[in-house]
Amino acid sequence: MAANPRAAAVAALVRQEQDGFSNLVLDAELKRQQLEGRDKAFASAIFYTVLEHQGTLDYILCQFLPKGLAKLDAPVREILRAALAQARYMQVPVSAAVNEAVKLTRTFKKSSASGLVNAVLRKACSYDLSTASFKNEVERLMVLGSAGRDVAEFLHKNYPDEALDILTYKADGGMTSLRANPLKGSADELCAKLLASGAKEAKRGIVPGSVLARFEGSPAENELFRQGYFHVEGQASQLAALCVDAQPGETVIDLCAAPGGKSTQLAGKLQGRGLLVCNEINAKRAKILAGNIERLGIANALVLNEHPKRLEERFAGYFDKILVDAPCSGEGMFRKEEAAVTDWTEDTNAICANRQLEILTSAAAMLRPGGRLVYRLGAGLPENGGSRA
Repeated sequence: MAANPRAAAVAALVRQEQDGFSNLVLDAELKRQQLEGRDKAFASAIFYTVLEHQGTLDYILCQFLPKGLAKLDAPVREILRAALAQARYMQVPVSAAVNEAVKLTRTFKKSSASGLVNAVLRKACSYDLSTASFKNEVERLMVLGSAGRDVAEFLHKNYPDEALDILTYKADGGMTSLRANPLKGSADELCAKLLASGAKEAKRGIVPGSVLARFEGSPAENELFRQGYFHVEGQASQLAALCVDAQPGETVIDLCAAPGGKSTQLAGKLQGRGLLVCNEINAKRAKILAGNIERLGIANALVLNEHPKRLEERFAGYFDKILVDAPCSGEGMFRKEEAAVTDWTEDTNAICANRQLEILTSAAAMLRPGGRLVYRLGAGLPENGGSRA
């Protein structure tokens, strides 16, 4: 496959459907295609624009796909999304977006879909969203705000007048949220280093130790990332580790740790003293976790790939602090991945609830008397006990 930014973006989006961890998926594809400079920045912009506006893009495309997007092969689906994102949000001329999309069907060996891609995109790129007729206000919020149904229903119920503004507000101003590695410097020092290393913009975030930055291309391509000066993590996610309140010299476990953002944050709080155990039951994710621990230079951490029940048998009453960022039903991914919707069943929540109860039971058994256990649950439907942590 010839290296080009559009192909790299589509390939990364296809992998994103399967693997998650958007920044890692994109970084791997940029390296594989050996993109540099403007090409790297363009591929990154396409990738993140699709993820940000996927709900809106999918709605428009489905107006011209009677069988929907889910029936298409993944490369064709992502070619359509990427092309429409360019035309609608990135000021790319419609003719260029459509023509390059048709070429990509050959690149991904999907030439039989070239006619469909051409026809659908020429209609979709000229679609006037202001003329859309929605079934109800919740659907309107889902489409215009590119939100999942659970989020749209929650906002409509609790903030009917502000719901759309909330969904379309860019809290970070379109910048990437980072966390400075305190083992290598403060947030202010990281800002200075980022600007010196070529970042377009860098400033302190709201959460202590966080930084907001704007890069040309993927943050993981920055040399400071490779050297372990920062980790890419949303500011909201950073709050969970802050609630643990880890102190130097304590024994701490992050029970569901991959990819490692919260673990590395906890390590910073320990300041090289005490013990941090980072556990991930999935072997593939545990390797990613171990790589991030090593990259940030954390020496007092132990990475495990174990079931919480086995850890309970070995570490009863051992830990001062425990963080459980529990695996959830995946409803929070409805906005990003159509597969998350099709894979979900009515039994999903019950299965996840039982799994979370098992994890929490093991976690409680490993906590010393007077210790602290912080439980963070990903977004789920409110009626099913979903939290907004």
